[in-house]
Amino acid sequence: MALPTRLHGSVSDGTYDAWLGEALEQVPALVYPLSVETYASMRRDPQLAAILAGYTLQIRRASWSVDPAGCRPEVAQLVADDLGLPVAGDDKPRAARVRGVSWSEHLRSALACLTYGHAGFEILAEMRGGRARLSMLAERPAHTITAIYADERSGAFQGVTQDIPGRLDVPQIKADRMVWYCHEREGNSWQGTSLLRPAYGPWLLKRELQRVLATSSRRFGMGVPTVKALPGTSPTEGQMTAALGLATSARVGDQGGAAVPPGFTFELVGMTGSTPDTLGFIRYLDQQMSRMSLMNYLDLGTSESGSRALAESFVDVLMMAIQTVGESIADTITRQAAARIVGWNFGDDEPVPAVTVSGIGDRREITAEALDLLLRSGALSADPALEAHIRREWRLPERQATPEPVPRPVAAGARRPRAVAAAAAPADLPGFQDLADQHTQAVTDLSARWEQESPPLVDALAAATAAEVSAGMLVGFGSLAVPPAVTAGLTAAIIAALSAAAASAAAGAASELAALGITATTALGDEHTTRIEQIAEATVGLITAGYASGAGRVAMAQTGPDTSASVVEQAVRDHLTGLSEAKTSGLVAGNLAAAVTSAQAEARRAVLEQAPPGTRFVANEVLDDGNRCQPCGDVTGTEYASLADALVDYPTGLRFKDCAGGHRCRGLIAPLLPLVTN
Repeated sequence: MALPTRLHGSVSDGTYDAWLGEALEQVPALVYPLSVETYASMRRDPQLAAILAGYTLQIRRASWSVDPAGCRPEVAQLVADDLGLPVAGDDKPRAARVRGVSWSEHLRSALACLTYGHAGFEILAEMRGGRARLSMLAERPAHTITAIYADERSGAFQGVTQDIPGRLDVPQIKADRMVWYCHEREGNSWQGTSLLRPAYGPWLLKRELQRVLATSSRRFGMGVPTVKALPGTSPTEGQMTAALGLATSARVGDQGGAAVPPGFTFELVGMTGSTPDTLGFIRYLDQQMSRMSLMNYLDLGTSESGSRALAESFVDVLMMAIQTVGESIADTITRQAAARIVGWNFGDDEPVPAVTVSGIGDRREITAEALDLLLRSGALSADPALEAHIRREWRLPERQATPEPVPRPVAAGARRPRAVAAAAAPADLPGFQDLADQHTQAVTDLSARWEQESPPLVDALAAATAAEVSAGMLVGFGSLAVPPAVTAGLTAAIIAALSAAAASAAAGAASELAALGITATTALGDEHTTRIEQIAEATVGLITAGYASGAGRVAMAQTGPDTSASVVEQAVRDHLTGLSEAKTSGLVAGNLAAAVTSAQAEARRAVLEQAPPGTRFVANEVLDDGNRCQPCGDVTGTEYASLADALVDYPTGLRFKDCAGGHRCRGLIAPLLPLVTN
């Protein structure tokens, strides 16, 4: 029998371009790409928002993992690490991720395919440790995509085009660089079918009826003011005109009233006769929306009949539908991301571990009775892994390897027992005063640099407030925006200064270890430099938010009915300039001081992590010049068996977690003595 090695037919009838493929859609507003805007409006409807939440939240709270069946352990672990997922069967908690893909965030964005029919992500990889690693799945929102391309014969997805100036290649982002989720695709219609598509008719009618209902309530809620001539009277044309003026000028209020001339009566006339049941029809439309999504149970509380058994039947059918959507997501990420990770590192012939989802709508509670039954029946055995899992689920303490007592946590302000120091006192160790001096100098230099770099920020906010005054939009004072180009320059300056402060702190920490005979490198890894950059970005965001708040507050206080925009602009400029010139305290100096402390702490931690096992650490509060608070005074001198133990009390390495003194307390942890020395 001949092997079919080529296609003769086509998935397209030639009516539309290969990227469109919606020959059977008859509603113009739902033909791609106009459908994106329509579905964006539909998802704001309360009933449809509840339907989408009912689908997406169940999928997001489900158990996602990488199934290692049929694959080598190192392959499964690599895929799991890159996707931010656990390996199935390994329920031990792992360290938090500081780089790479966040599965929870990616899944939230991927579920936009239920709203628009599709959701696209561009793949970004990098080389780390001799391996090609997935570093990002960058979202490409539906409203930014102008064309979707597919092969005319096979219907295979080929890529997308975005509205990017200067980019003329088609497609701009090819399929081999994308993860593309598509809901209910037909043929080459890679735009998919929205979950909301069947609800378009009910939604459109409901929107129109809501407008009618609002209009009727406004018009007839209190009745129509009517002035009538009494029977037997013959009012003149002038009297009728005056009566009409009285009716049209009638207003409701505490002092409202009307004087009716002789021969006339005044009354509020309401609607008479039967009226359409608009609210009832809107409820019917909501029920149609629920029915199209298999979420009939949403309407049981508003209907005349219903039962628990009926609700459970509805939920069972819905859970099967949601499970199907979840499995479709899992299949897509397996084929388009996991397979590529494996191919980059191990070749195309290596088996690919599958991403799986389970537990949608089903979270069984672990009870003592259930465990007892399972153990008695032999379905479970009391092995160490099960015990560890139960301890974690019920937040019980882990089993101790040695019978040594576990120290109790110390509340803020409580006095701690001090261990007897077996080495030099903390103040005698090298580098502590240097660290304090470096902090002071770094804050001084940064404050001066901020004053030099901040004029564009001041100009932008002053101009923004003037524009709001000119437009008469005082509400804009509460949402003043800073152009990204302005914040980019400020961020770059702070990153450079924090990096210098971090380098000095790293050198100091290395000298502390050297005094104990321990050699450590001062070069910071990618994890630590990235964190310092994030500290700089957060600091700029906090300061600029304070500038924007101050600008709005001053502008609000200065703006009156006849105030000119130039007066407000100058007042805002003077206020913000004063903020920039405050070098020792206030919004700028306070945030910059905190940023320098965080950068120093990050650098010290990076160096101290290189200390060998057995190195002890001590709490040292000598940097506060005698102004420390009571909790910091109690903790100073406390010894810790490891860096991990010390970081429980000093999460950043430079501030006690129960400190009550704020910036005037600046303690740290320091290496004390290795357990094993030469």
